[in-house]
Amino acid sequence: MWSFFERLLDSSTLSPHGICLLWQPELIWLHVLSDAVIATSYFSIPFALAILVSKRRDFQFGWVAWAFATFILACGLTHVFSIYTLWVPIYGIEGIVKAITAAASIVTAVMLWPLIPKILAIPTAEQLREAHVALEEEGKHRRASETLLQRFQETEATETQIR
Repeated sequence: MWSFFERLLDSSTLSPHGICLLWQPELIWLHVLSDAVIATSYFSIPFALAILVSKRRDFQFGWVAWAFATFILACGLTHVFSIYTLWVPIYGIEGIVKAITAAASIVTAVMLWPLIPKILAIPTAEQLREAHVALEEEGKHRRASETLLQRFQETEATETQIR
């Protein structure tokens, strides 16, 4: 088992990825800048999710946000390693990071699919507003009916006393 990892991590016979791009600066910088922007974006998304989950304690599916955060962080790392392997052939480590990303991806996907019906069952803001308006209307009708009933009972009591 140890020899497997030794072979995986041995980069002495490998060339950096930049050689495949013939060290053309336009191609190198295209890859570097694209991967850097993607990685930066990927690293910012988990922070946004963390803020969302910490500020909205009522969010029922916070653990899904953490699963996405882990998955997205791992995706960002793959892009950082893509930049590094342009100059240093650490393909074994890059492959391990990709395997971790794959594991986080599949776990997140497996956890997400059963939640879809539950998430779709949550009322929308518009549905909640409509329900609130309907309840207010029902309350008005109930109070009007109670007032009429009370007046009727008072009238009936008065008529009973007169007889």
